[in-house]
Amino acid sequence: MEYRIENIEELYDWADIFLTKLDKKEIATIITLSGDLGAGKTTLVQQIAKHLKITDPITSPTFVIQKEYEIHNHSWIQQLIHIDAYRMESKSELEYLGWNELIQDPAKLIVMEWPEMVSGITLPSATNLSLTINSDHSRTIKVH
Repeated sequence: MEYRIENIEELYDWADIFLTKLDKKEIATIITLSGDLGAGKTTLVQQIAKHLKITDPITSPTFVIQKEYEIHNHSWIQQLIHIDAYRMESKSELEYLGWNELIQDPAKLIVMEWPEMVSGITLPSATNLSLTINSDHSRTIKVH
């Protein structure tokens, strides 16, 4: 599926619809975000967090790799894990941080930017989103 997003309000609406379609799984729910620098990956995470009523500022965890946010008002998501794998050199770095344990918790929503940097990492039932900047500065999100 492919969606054209014209502005931040449309991205917010799209994130709302997208989140309502997520179902609880036996393990963590994983969303991967791919796209060039500036394509809107972190902005999309900010909109997801807004819908989950997270009030902390959401910034890219490029230098700390992973940020965690508690959620208190969702039926099954209790924690948002935001990972930026841009500076990682291999999947072993993510595994060292406890990836295999992290994905076992069905109450976690894990959103990972730059999954291609940790190629080969276990991504059970991940929803993959690709973001592209269009010539008119709109964005296209492909869901696969």
